[in-house]
Amino acid sequence: MQRLVVLFSRLSGYMAACLEALHEEHGVELLVVRVPPAENAPFDDRHFDWIDRLYDRDALAVGGMKDIVDDFGPDAVFMSGWFDDGYLQVAREARERGVLVVAGSDTQWTGSWRQQGARLIAPWYLHSAIDVLWVAGERQRQLARRLGYRGRRCWEGVYACDWDRFAADYETETGPSRRFLYVGRYVREKGVDLLVDAYAAYRDRVADPWPLVCAGSGVLEDRLDAQVGIENRGFVQPDALPRLMAQGGTFVLPSRDEPWGVVVQEAAAAGCPLLCSEASGAAVHLLNDGYNGYRVRSESVDHLTECLVTMSALSEESRAQMGARSHALSRQYTPTRWAKTLATGVRHWYDGERSR
Repeated sequence: MQRLVVLFSRLSGYMAACLEALHEEHGVELLVVRVPPAENAPFDDRHFDWIDRLYDRDALAVGGMKDIVDDFGPDAVFMSGWFDDGYLQVAREARERGVLVVAGSDTQWTGSWRQQGARLIAPWYLHSAIDVLWVAGERQRQLARRLGYRGRRCWEGVYACDWDRFAADYETETGPSRRFLYVGRYVREKGVDLLVDAYAAYRDRVADPWPLVCAGSGVLEDRLDAQVGIENRGFVQPDALPRLMAQGGTFVLPSRDEPWGVVVQEAAAAGCPLLCSEASGAAVHLLNDGYNGYRVRSESVDHLTECLVTMSALSEESRAQMGARSHALSRQYTPTRWAKTLATGVRHWYDGERSR
């Protein structure tokens, strides 16, 4: 593979790291179309300015997007799902020319009526545009199988944090561990309201409560600012996040809805014990209950409170052991492995097509 077209939603620091690994380690030229950053996740464009061919989706009509893709002449197309009809049109045309199309998927199988309907239309709606589904993990693989993607048509590991940076700070920082840390959008689906209520209950139950440090932005920010013991750092750019996590603490993610959660990978790489809700897809692979943290019942303020109390009662040594185990589990997902999966997957795909 020499040239890759990327049709993406909103780019973030971890995806920039993965694409850079593909570019640097495999010599792949990139053309990237992305949805501009969201207001509650204002990633600085300096993280992406190394990409020579970077376009904003809202500045391109479908016809214009097809033209730049045709002129680029890609060996493969990688899409972040199938949410954009324009992306799907570009993918169908590329696939008709014999170009491999890979789509990422972080959606968990729930068996909903919508997903049951997707099973019925997948043969003509998805299979005509997408050759391979690159899923995040096991819960996503269950959906891919039901949509007709299995064997060589289903890869795993579509997400990876900027592992080297988080791991490097883990090796050098020895900050205090007596704090809780939340990183993410301040919105209901992330369970921020549950966290605020559980943290208030936790402070009432312990004699020497830990502080809760939060980094992010969103509509529930006022809830955080009103609670004693919570320090709101606001939105933290990707290059400052490894240091924040390496300064110590137990990472908490109480999401109601969390298809994956790359931030769990980041916290694990930084050596944080984890408290994650059952909704998190990443926790299936990165959190072993009682081994490197605790799994929290979704939408349960009482259980989250219990987990906060239990974690803060552990010895410093026990928490350090949990952090080391998190760090070890995080090695499953790195930009280098991500880039290798894509580069070798594309090569094996075309090798298989030629052998038919």
